[in-house]
Amino acid sequence: MPTESDARRELKQAQAAGGKEGERQAVRLRQLLAARREARRRKALELLRPVPSLRRVPFAGDVAAGPPKLAIEQPGEYTDVLDAAVDYALVVRGDSMVGAGIEDGDTVWVRRDEAAKHGDTVVALIDGEEITVKHLVEENGHWLLRANNPYKDYPDIPLGPRDEIIGVVKWVVKAPGPPPVRPVK
Repeated sequence: MPTESDARRELKQAQAAGGKEGERQAVRLRQLLAARREARRRKALELLRPVPSLRRVPFAGDVAAGPPKLAIEQPGEYTDVLDAAVDYALVVRGDSMVGAGIEDGDTVWVRRDEAAKHGDTVVALIDGEEITVKHLVEENGHWLLRANNPYKDYPDIPLGPRDEIIGVVKWVVKAPGPPPVRPVK
């Protein structure tokens, strides 16, 4: 396939040569150049598509993935999110949700929502002062919070009248891992 400059040079030569063969070659080269212009135009239009807008949401602090811990809000820090359905972010501390792909140091983006359903990964406020991230499960007419760690046994947390679901996890942003260990040669 000739470069664009080669195609233009060949087009000039074909036009100068004249005749039926020169005319056929000129038509082929014009089509080639037009196709390349169209490809560049489409690429330019693709680049002009709007970039999704970011929205600033507060980092609300840490959330326990393990035994619930005291809820302490850390105001002042913000993060940008693409999803308009996210209201705040929390950094996960603990390992009770590794089976769900939520590990210590990950950030969860949470939508404020009290109407969670069975199976949702939720952020819950326990006794009005401790916060945790777990799966919401309904069993035998009772609601409880369940950890997801195949290597460690965490007890279920039955939800009582003073407990509340304060959000549903929408996204998990992975913390970068350590560098790989290479064997010494």
